[in-house]
Amino acid sequence: MKRVSYLIVIVVTLLFGITFAFQNRQDVELAYYFGLHWRGSISLALLAALAIGIGVGYLASLRMVIRMQRQLVQARKEVRQIEQEVMNLRALPIKDVI
Repeated sequence: MKRVSYLIVIVVTLLFGITFAFQNRQDVELAYYFGLHWRGSISLALLAALAIGIGVGYLASLRMVIRMQRQLVQARKEVRQIEQEVMNLRALPIKDVI
């Protein structure tokens, strides 16, 4: 069910994007630093801005993701060590207290 809902969202988004591109065919001129210019459709400019934003967001979150993965590896090591200690304690013979 989850896959179907993702597929529906993707198809609807693509349809909106395609209709937006057809409705906005006018050209825009973008000026960059150092005298660089680009002329193209507004939909391509917005698509490029979206892709750059996604890339920057991914790179910004990458540091935190790597740190969390390291913490997860460390926590799993600690869990394995504690489980081994529990197994060793269970293997010890029980002495009579009386």
